[in-house]
Amino acid sequence: MARLKYWVWLSCINGVRPLVKYQLVQTMGGPDKLFFATKEEMQAVCGLIRPSEAERLADKSLENASQAIGRCGEKNISILTLQDADYPDRLRQIADPPVALYVIGQMPAVDELPLIAIVGTRKATAYGIRMATKMGREIASGGGVIVSGLALGCDGAAIQGALEAGGSPVGVLGTAVDQVYPRQNKWLFDELRTRGALISEYPPGMRTYPADFVARNRIITGLSLGVVVVEAPVHSGTRTTVQHALDQNRDLFAVPGNADAALCAGCNDLLAQGAAVATCGADVLAAYEGRRDLFSQAVSPIPIKKEIDKPEDIVYIDLTDEMEMLPAAQRDIITAMTRPDMHADEIIQATSLPAPEALAALTMLEITGFIVRSTGKRYTRKDMTGRK
Repeated sequence: MARLKYWVWLSCINGVRPLVKYQLVQTMGGPDKLFFATKEEMQAVCGLIRPSEAERLADKSLENASQAIGRCGEKNISILTLQDADYPDRLRQIADPPVALYVIGQMPAVDELPLIAIVGTRKATAYGIRMATKMGREIASGGGVIVSGLALGCDGAAIQGALEAGGSPVGVLGTAVDQVYPRQNKWLFDELRTRGALISEYPPGMRTYPADFVARNRIITGLSLGVVVVEAPVHSGTRTTVQHALDQNRDLFAVPGNADAALCAGCNDLLAQGAAVATCGADVLAAYEGRRDLFSQAVSPIPIKKEIDKPEDIVYIDLTDEMEMLPAAQRDIITAMTRPDMHADEIIQATSLPAPEALAALTMLEITGFIVRSTGKRYTRKDMTGRK
């Protein structure tokens, strides 16, 4: 807790690249060591630092940090720093993670859930808005968690679709966490405060600049397993998000558009370069079936299922030991699945879990191999497959 003021101090300093902040903290052993370092010491341990950045970090006033911590307390804003166990490992592993995250609402269990980013142009056509809403709604209905930037156009439409499906989407801001921008999307901000999460690397009250919106894009992709580009011209801000996704080794999906439409040229170009085609939410979620290696093993280790030789017409898997390692919601669902081909609605009713939480847990159990899905949103436990 004593270090918190130094983490916040570092996050309050603008004009220093996130990569430089991160490298300095890593090499110097913490924000408190950085706080007491001289410009010469900073330059000695970080070859990337510019003279102007060292000058800004030479400001040792804690006034802004104290004010920011006070505002967070008044406005019920959570602070997650790189030293905190709740800081998402998935984000921590990118080259330039934020030194602190400011959160309004409920931060999802990032390392245990399939977070999917949906991005696109602010000047979206009716087609782009329709497809972004559809993608957000269908991915959230299937248990995915939508991440976007809350800009006008495709970003806001994706969040709206997720909310319509009862999901708990995440809006990543390029402004201070308590600043509503753009004003036209204020209603989405208000919804996310109670039904999702608003996240920023900038504390309440901090002045931000246009370049901060570009920096925000690395957080959108860093939190996500995959990125869906709905509608974008060849040259647009969305391309910076795509580049972050590629740099971070995230999966890339694109929604195809008219071959002669300028606003679809970026997506069609991504498809030509190898991005996966996404025409519906199922196209995206299907990409993560059986890919448990993508999830953080340090946060929630899941043992490999044990298969025991049995006659070929019966598949038997002992789930007892493995279930002990699962989150409570997933254990409740497996316990409630007393017969093959149970419908999702029956499972939700049997567990009394909130629908979004139950759907997310079903998706995770399917991805990690504990259950299998058949048509019509029906699920069967692995140890019941092959039984009649």
